[in-house]
Amino acid sequence: MTVIKEYADILTKYMKKFGLEPIDIAYLAKSAKKNIIAVLNQTGSLEIETLEAISQIFGLRYYQFGDPNFSLPKFESLPDRTKERIIHRKEVGQPIPKTYSSLELKEKITNVLSDYHVGSIFLPSELGNKINTKFDLGLSDFKQITDRLKKDLHGIVEKTGKKNKVKGKRGRPEEYYRLVKRVAKDDR
Repeated sequence: MTVIKEYADILTKYMKKFGLEPIDIAYLAKSAKKNIIAVLNQTGSLEIETLEAISQIFGLRYYQFGDPNFSLPKFESLPDRTKERIIHRKEVGQPIPKTYSSLELKEKITNVLSDYHVGSIFLPSELGNKINTKFDLGLSDFKQITDRLKKDLHGIVEKTGKKNKVKGKRGRPEEYYRLVKRVAKDDR
C-alpha cells in the first residue's frame, strides 16, 4: 500500500465518521478543495503544513492522524470549529456543486467591494471569505476571485505590488489589491 493510498483511506474514514465532505476539510484546513480531492483520489499529495492542519481538524497531530491504528476521537473532544462544521453539514446536507459564471461572480465581488472605501487594501482570499460569508458560496479556490479582479474589474481595483509572503508556505504568494474607484451600492 502506498503512503498516499493509506492517507486517503484514513482521511476517508474520518470524513465518513463525522459526515464531512472534501469542501469541509478544505475549509477547516484552509486549503483548496481540489487538493483534498486529489489526495482522496490518490492523484496528488499535500505539504506537511496541510497534513498538520487536517490533523488539527480532529484535535490531533499529524503523526497521530496518520497512524491507521490510532483511535478515532469522539465528537465531544473535537475542536469547536470542527463541531460547528459537522453540525452545519448535517443541517444543509451534501454540497451541490455549482459553477459560477463570470458575471455571477463579478456581481458578488462588486457587492462586497461596495462596502470598501477607496484606498482599501485586501487579498483575494480575504475578499473570497467575505463573499462566502455573505452569500454562502463555499468557495475554497480563490483563483476565480483573482481572475475576476484582473479581467472584469480593471480600473476599479489595482495590484499594489506587494505580496503576502507567509513563512513556510510554498507556492506563489498572494498579491494585495487596492480599491481605486468607489463601487456604489446601486452599481452592483
